[in-house]
Amino acid sequence: MHFRSRFRLSFLFVATFATLLSGCGGITRAPQSADSLLQRRNEYVRDYLDETSQRYTAQLQRTKAQLDEYKAGHRPAPPVIDYLVISGGGDIGAFGAGFLKGWSTVPKSHPLARPTRFDVVTGVSTGALIAPFAWLGDAESDQRIVNLYRNPQTDWVQERWPLYFLPYHLSFAEVPGLERQIRETCSREMVARLTDPAEAGRLLVVNTTNLDDASPRIFYLVPEAHRAVETGDLTRFHNILLASAGIPGAFPYREIDGSMYVDGAVSANMIFGGRLPEEQRLVGLWERLYPDIPMPKLRYWVIFNNQVHTPPTVVPARWLDIILRSVDVASRSSSLTALRQLFMLADVAQRQYNADVEVRFVAVPDDWRPPKPGTFVKETMNSLADLGEKMGADPSSWITEPPTQ
Repeated sequence: MHFRSRFRLSFLFVATFATLLSGCGGITRAPQSADSLLQRRNEYVRDYLDETSQRYTAQLQRTKAQLDEYKAGHRPAPPVIDYLVISGGGDIGAFGAGFLKGWSTVPKSHPLARPTRFDVVTGVSTGALIAPFAWLGDAESDQRIVNLYRNPQTDWVQERWPLYFLPYHLSFAEVPGLERQIRETCSREMVARLTDPAEAGRLLVVNTTNLDDASPRIFYLVPEAHRAVETGDLTRFHNILLASAGIPGAFPYREIDGSMYVDGAVSANMIFGGRLPEEQRLVGLWERLYPDIPMPKLRYWVIFNNQVHTPPTVVPARWLDIILRSVDVASRSSSLTALRQLFMLADVAQRQYNADVEVRFVAVPDDWRPPKPGTFVKETMNSLADLGEKMGADPSSWITEPPTQ
């Protein structure tokens, strides 16, 4: 029986027996009072705003220095701030990985060619796994992450036996193969490359979800890479990526700094600074720092690892199918709402600050269908990677209008 089918069956068993068995076994976590959790959440929000403001400021100072070089005749073209957003999407991440590789083949003379370096790269869930390689931005990194998605292993996901459906398990499944391949792909050498002093100021950001305090949690991976290199221990770095990609209940959670972390897509499937106050976003912050100097062009590139519209189907009249279908629709709808928000923020920046802001996104075409049913299926993931490479090589794949439904 395929994993997805087992997942549905497990859901049914849990719903039936959870009340009777919830007190049996399981890992006991250290208790914390609601007040202490609330205090930690408030502290994190404050720290997040402060740290993001500092890092955005450093990024804009870097851009200003490049602008000065251009004006002095030491740079052939004015700087452009390129902001890459990679969404979640599970095994459909094969599309995003393939797209980045295909995009690199567009001639550099083309206005929509892939930037040599992105100033900011953000990723969520499967996008978090891709983001470090997109940040590195070379052919070897592209091929490395594409190879990961093209070659799913049978032990990526393994159901817990016996009685894997019992609610005191950490999750329905274990992910030994995925853990192993993340360690191999995000090797010590690869993580060390993220600490290159020549790339100081560029941002690499992933989102996770803190279930204890019910909030999104942003991790800046370049400082995390520095920590890993200095200590010689990559465990925390790998756990952040696995947390962001950890399907709640299906995959094991990750404990980081004493808190429970799961899939970043639970709290935000794509991140672009939308939670920040206007004056702390890139355009507003530039206005505060350099009020008499027009901000260089800001381009948002969004890779949506999914189809814009959920494929239609006749839903069976059973409560389980209704719930699962509803969760899928809700998740996709929240992603599209976030995408519309990004277009709206760009429009506000253009009107209020006369800023030159562009937003483009790409998604799996609505008429694509998997060649084989199931999740983490090699044939399907290779079909997606092929599609991504083809669309990435074609600049007309980019969509410049917000989704309308």
